[in-house]
Order: sequence, then C-alpha cells, then structure tokens
Amino acid sequence: MKDGLRSQAARTLLPLALLAAGFAQPGCIRAPAATGAAEWIWADGIGADPGRPAAYVLLRDFELPAAPEAAARLFVAADREYAVHLNGHQIARGEYRRGEPIDEFQVAHLLRAGSNRLTIEARTPHGDGGLLAGIELDDGSIPVVTEGEWRFTTAWDPRLVKGETALADAGPALRPVRVWGRPPVGRWGRVSRGELRRPDQIWGASGPWRIVRVTASPGLEVEPGLRSSHRVDFGREVAGVLELDLRPPAADVQRELRTCLAGDCERRPLVLTPGRPAWRDSGRRSFDTVIVTGVPGLRAARVRR
Repeated sequence: MKDGLRSQAARTLLPLALLAAGFAQPGCIRAPAATGAAEWIWADGIGADPGRPAAYVLLRDFELPAAPEAAARLFVAADREYAVHLNGHQIARGEYRRGEPIDEFQVAHLLRAGSNRLTIEARTPHGDGGLLAGIELDDGSIPVVTEGEWRFTTAWDPRLVKGETALADAGPALRPVRVWGRPPVGRWGRVSRGELRRPDQIWGASGPWRIVRVTASPGLEVEPGLRSSHRVDFGREVAGVLELDLRPPAADVQRELRTCLAGDCERRPLVLTPGRPAWRDSGRRSFDTVIVTGVPGLRAARVRR
C-alpha cells in the first residue's frame, strides 16, 4: 500500500518537477515581451564590412481604420543611432544605451486613417546592427512592429521617406530585411519600455542657436594639406544637437567627427546615409569646435537647442 502511494506521488511530482525545470530553462517559457511581437531587424545581405560604418533607411506601411483620438506611443531602439520619420515628419532621434529603457514618443497627432508610413534611418559605426520599433495605441493594440515584412534601402530618397512613392513602385531599390528575433536575443538581451516623451522639435520648428557657414566664416580653418578636412570654430561653448549641411561624397572613404571643448576632443566615426545632404547628431553635446574629416563638400554647421 505504501509502495503504491509512493508510486502515485512520484507520478504526480514528476510532471511538476519537469514543469519547474522548464521554467528554469532560458527560452523555454517566456513572459510576454514589453514590445509585443516586435523583432530586432537589420539590412540583409548587403551589410558593410565588419568594423566599417553603415547607414540604412528601413520602412514599413501600415493601415489604421481611424486616426487615434488618444495617445499613441512609438517605442524605438537602434544599435547604434536612429532618426524616425512618420508620414514624412522627422520626429525623433537617439542612440542605443545598453541596459536602459528604450525610447518612447507621443505620435497620435501624426497618425491618420488609412495608410501610414513609418521610416527609420539607422546608423552604425561597426557594420552590423539592430532596430527594434513599434507603435502602440491607447487600447493596447500594436498596428505596426519591426518584423520580416519591413524593407530597406541604402540610398536616401525624400519622396520615399515622405510617402509620395508607393513601396510597390520603388522596385529593386527596396530589399528584404534580416530578422534577428524577438527580445531577448543577441547582444541586446531583454528590453524594457521607457517614459513617454513628446517628439523632438529640433527638425523644423526651433531655430538654430548658433550657425557657422563653412565657406565664409572667419573662425574656419582648413587643416593644411587636407581639402576634405574642416575645422569649425563656434567662438564659444555651445550646447545642443549638431547639424551638418554637406554635398554627399561619392567616394567610400573613412570619415571622422571630432567635437571639442577647451581642447579636449571626442572622436568617433561620422556615419552618413548615402545621398542625404545633411547629418544630424543623435543627441545633445557641449563643444566649442568641430573637426570634420573625409567630407570635402561641407557647407555649414549648426547647433540646435
């Protein structure tokens, strides 16, 4: 009798033990991700050589039965930098911060009934990267997330970004993306959602605080022997988002940006999106001098608050 009870107890406990072991195994049973069905994606089959900078434009159309009357949250993270365009409006930019919540922005006022286009310009200094994004409505539904239906292009096309060109008409300029998988995956691990913010207004509404015309500024010095290297002196410490106007160089050369304050310089690759006549930094910085190398067609430098 006792042996029968022990056998019955063992049969009862064994599934429980296996279930507990299943919970302990990473990836076997996962809690719902904070980003829903969003997957990390990137450009497929055309990535830059390992260690070399790369920039892409990734985009997706999605439908809404009606314009949202309440909040709509765009959540986004990109390794290493991103700039978001929604229905042609440039609304947000940022950079990847390991271990910190991903960025979120209020975008309800930019959504409309019918077709919408979400476009994200992604840049990385080391070739491969990842993009994770989506839009969540006030009722908890997520009408668009990054997944395998997205497309990417290597060249900047204003009509495509603004939605004036249908994706079906873009032809071979658009290519399928690579899907890394849902969080947690790869070097990005688990992700958490951040606080809702208003879209950045630096793109058009706010005026430049400080601007230097590179072709005719008294503070400009071109480094001797380097026609594609420019030193732009703002005259005093400024704080804000750096913008550069340029003629996109055709040659695939190494480009570098140095932002300096009181002689102390931060050096990093300058990653340009092919065909784009402007570059904007992913965040605010403080500096008094900017040195740009590898860009012979630099026209102007601005700082926006």
